[in-house]
Amino acid sequence: MENVKRIQQANWVQHIGIPVLICLSIGSIAYLAIGEVTFQFLLSILMILAALLHLIFLTRTRNSDYIIPLSFYSFNALTFISISINNNILTGFFAVCAMIAFVLFMRLLILRRLKWRYREVLELAAKSINEANNGFTSRPYPAGETKYSKEEIIRFAHFLIKYVIAFSYFEENRVVLVIPENMLSHFLFLKQHYLEETYIALNYDGHVSVKIAKKDYQKYTENLTFDQLCSSFGNLFIEFLKMFQNGEGDKIIKRMNALKLVI
Repeated sequence: MENVKRIQQANWVQHIGIPVLICLSIGSIAYLAIGEVTFQFLLSILMILAALLHLIFLTRTRNSDYIIPLSFYSFNALTFISISINNNILTGFFAVCAMIAFVLFMRLLILRRLKWRYREVLELAAKSINEANNGFTSRPYPAGETKYSKEEIIRFAHFLIKYVIAFSYFEENRVVLVIPENMLSHFLFLKQHYLEETYIALNYDGHVSVKIAKKDYQKYTENLTFDQLCSSFGNLFIEFLKMFQNGEGDKIIKRMNALKLVI
């Protein structure tokens, strides 16, 4: 039986609890300070910004599932706007639409259809490592070869970004598949490089190289043998590429969902 190495558990308080408390606190203070009407207007602005964010996700990933959260936030914004102009008919209509979109949104989250896959990639890459001999090094590591064409590699890269498994940078001689903890910064063009991130580079001549960021290596519960971990990262994406070319992209998603990582 494989000796599965787990990454450190996500901190629920840090990732969910604290942000929720901060939002509730700011919302309560704002409601008391500026009044109900102005507060509703600000909520509509926040919903519009959330809708725009999901429009960016939809555009960048080309994943139609993002239409659901886009609709949810848009109908919420319209609900608050209609409340502010005292139009009860529109308020009721938009509120019902928002509730339907919310139910569909929750379904997508439960099915992990919108989950960003950073932690799953780290987990799967460490699954086959049996040694913990040496520690981190910052150099890129050669990690195998592929026999696929440039067009096949590019289609694979688009698949990975569609399901937020990796963010792809398309270069002259290769595609670089970045595994960032915070993919939002790449979606919003706040980061234009990947040098400080974990990445897998698929050269069009067939060579595969891997670089693991120190911050990602430190998320493992053991000091895994570094060259084995790099090799495992490369083999994992070579395997994913083979599955994708065989029309089995859904199996990649199922493997990640089987880990049952919530965040």
